[in-house]
Amino acid sequence: MKCQSRSHLVGLALAPVLMLGLSACLPPSSDGPAPGPAPSSPSTGTTAQPLPTAVVPTAEQPAGPAGPGAPQVDAPVVRWVPIGPIGPNDPTSGQRYLLLQQFQCDALAQSVEGADDAAVWLAGAAVCRALQSGSQQDWQRASIAVAATPRIPQTQCLEFRVAATSESLVAQHRGNPGAVFKVEPGQGEACPRQLVGLTVVDEQLRPVPGTARASGPRTGGTIVRLDGYYVRVGDVLFDGVPADVEFVGDRNDYGTIYLRMPPANGRDSVRISITDTVDVAGTVTFFYDDSSPSTSSPAPSETTGTVPGTGSPTSTPSATPPSGEATPTAAP
Repeated sequence: MKCQSRSHLVGLALAPVLMLGLSACLPPSSDGPAPGPAPSSPSTGTTAQPLPTAVVPTAEQPAGPAGPGAPQVDAPVVRWVPIGPIGPNDPTSGQRYLLLQQFQCDALAQSVEGADDAAVWLAGAAVCRALQSGSQQDWQRASIAVAATPRIPQTQCLEFRVAATSESLVAQHRGNPGAVFKVEPGQGEACPRQLVGLTVVDEQLRPVPGTARASGPRTGGTIVRLDGYYVRVGDVLFDGVPADVEFVGDRNDYGTIYLRMPPANGRDSVRISITDTVDVAGTVTFFYDDSSPSTSSPAPSETTGTVPGTGSPTSTPSATPPSGEATPTAAP
């Protein structure tokens, strides 16, 4: 009996502790809903989801395209004008070409206002704008400007390259009018350095008529003009060996070079080549022939080509300028 009484007393003492523990497990009494997750739907048993949070655009995740002319990743690739070459003493055409190469479309258009040769440069500026904007209206203007461009001789190599590139890009747009092109720099050079001809001139540096080939007496003294495209002539080589030649007139960048031929010294001919800031292709040959016309004979006016922007005479190259598929070279 004493054990049962003692157990009964212990149970009565633990009862309040058990009640406190059970009360801690029950939800608090309030008039509103208890805080916590949203209640389950009685019909579906699913939990309601919170509203999505707005995403702030970042550099890695832009809000949208950069503009109407922004190309897509898989956009068709087109080639822009290649390097000129470009030098610090470029003639006017070289300065214009540099503006176009750098996509300074408006600056180029302003620079040629009123110029006699404005048409080809305005066409280039119009195509430049169309590539940047992707606007069909700009492409229409470019097409009209290209159609109004006169035929450009290959001897004007910078203008020739601008005209050819503009015409090609307008044609590519016509073939794919809905595309926004991805533009990459053109390859190669617009004006590859080359020596393509040799012209006998008189003391006034005018071409001597009746010379089927560059020739003169064995005693020397014949003045010849180096025809082609070059910028800064370094050495003149006779039969591959640097020669101590006599230059006639000034030696300016992009200027035409004239030489006075030395005596034959037993040779029947001499093969002439030159060096420049980059490699120059081509060689020309001078023949020693005592029956050649005198270089002092007056010469009638003669129509020749010109080195771009200089007015310097040159022969028409024997080959079409490259299509822009060579590895780019650094500008001098």
